[in-house]
Amino acid sequence: MNFEEFKEKIFALAKGKVVEVQISYSKSRNFQVRYQNGEMDQYTDAEKFRINVQVLKDGKIGMSYTETLDDPEKVFMDAYENISIVDTEDIEYFYNGKGVYPKIEPYNGVFENLSVKERLNYVEITHKKIREDERIINDMAVYGDQMSESKIVNTLGLNVSFVSGGGFMYAMAVAKDVSPRSAFEFAIGKKPEEINPTHVGERAKDEAITLIGSKSVKSGKYRVILRNDVFSDILGMLVSMINADNAHKNLSPLKGKIGEKIASEKFTVKDLPIHNLSIVAAPFDSQGVPTKEKVIIENGVFKTFLHNLKTAKKDNVEPTGNAYGTSIAPINLYVEPGEKNFEELLKTLDNGIIIIEVEGMHSGANPISGNFSLGAKGLKVENGKIVHGVEQITISGNFLEIMHKIEEVGNDLRGFIGMNGMIVPSVLISELDIAGNA
Repeated sequence: MNFEEFKEKIFALAKGKVVEVQISYSKSRNFQVRYQNGEMDQYTDAEKFRINVQVLKDGKIGMSYTETLDDPEKVFMDAYENISIVDTEDIEYFYNGKGVYPKIEPYNGVFENLSVKERLNYVEITHKKIREDERIINDMAVYGDQMSESKIVNTLGLNVSFVSGGGFMYAMAVAKDVSPRSAFEFAIGKKPEEINPTHVGERAKDEAITLIGSKSVKSGKYRVILRNDVFSDILGMLVSMINADNAHKNLSPLKGKIGEKIASEKFTVKDLPIHNLSIVAAPFDSQGVPTKEKVIIENGVFKTFLHNLKTAKKDNVEPTGNAYGTSIAPINLYVEPGEKNFEELLKTLDNGIIIIEVEGMHSGANPISGNFSLGAKGLKVENGKIVHGVEQITISGNFLEIMHKIEEVGNDLRGFIGMNGMIVPSVLISELDIAGNA
């Protein structure tokens, strides 16, 4: 049985039960290889396939899933019977597919055309570049590429599909010191030529060496640059705060603040369906609703929460196309860049610290209150120049206050991938609490 036959059988069963039904099909392929000190220690080449069936009756949705096309009746009846155990007063909806979908070029599968040898070459080149300096005592390099195909159809007329994908690699270099000094670097791309293994290895090596001789600093308040990779981690706290469902449950500190100034005038944040620095792209969300560009924070003013069908109905607004399974999330969280490059940010900082790594986001950051306390590494800056590495420090504060303290936004945009995409520059913060060794 193929998917079309499976779909027609499910639709016929729904008609017999006088219910609406939605089928979500997903197929993914993941390739990944890891080298430790030039020796392969992990290799993955796997495919996954899944079909979710949702049955809608009287505003309630019952769900079931299958990893085969063999028994459409069973998966339909499981979903239908699961309606009876739904314990919520919320009214659920399906989307009819009549909206305008953005035109996004689907992933063309270019990474699948690479041979295994070509893929391994990425990590081998990176390993050799890292080991060019005898002070490096350990290294790791990872290459991967991924492809996902999604399709959503329902009895209201929705019928959409899209293929996304791309490649990535990251590396770690460890330099010899009193305590080993480690540094990471990464790259992502929609095409193989956008991933430069030499650059990845060199950046990891150079930063590890820069951190030799790192020491702590006195506790106090410092002007800091949150480098783009660190700021992407901390900005992750905003994802939970702009989730409309969290606002409804009083789990967002931004509830009731639409139209209010919540950040520096230099801070503008958008959600984008696609960006050339990200391998994440989506013309529709997991409910089949069209995605679109939207401004979340404009010159410091909070403009909108992100919605799925249910939360949009509650707030009497249009859905924003941000359903992400059972949650709500941005597709590509994008921070509007400023005019200064990183070197100009350094000169503006003059004296302070660049934060280049944070640890403990899951345990040390609370998106409900905005408070965070994170172990960190950095670089001390004096008179606009980096003078030494910084270790054994903890940065703490409140994300809502940090947004107000953004003094400058850099133009050094980088794309990052996690649960969603992020395109983020470095930012200069006027004041941040740092606990050191004195």
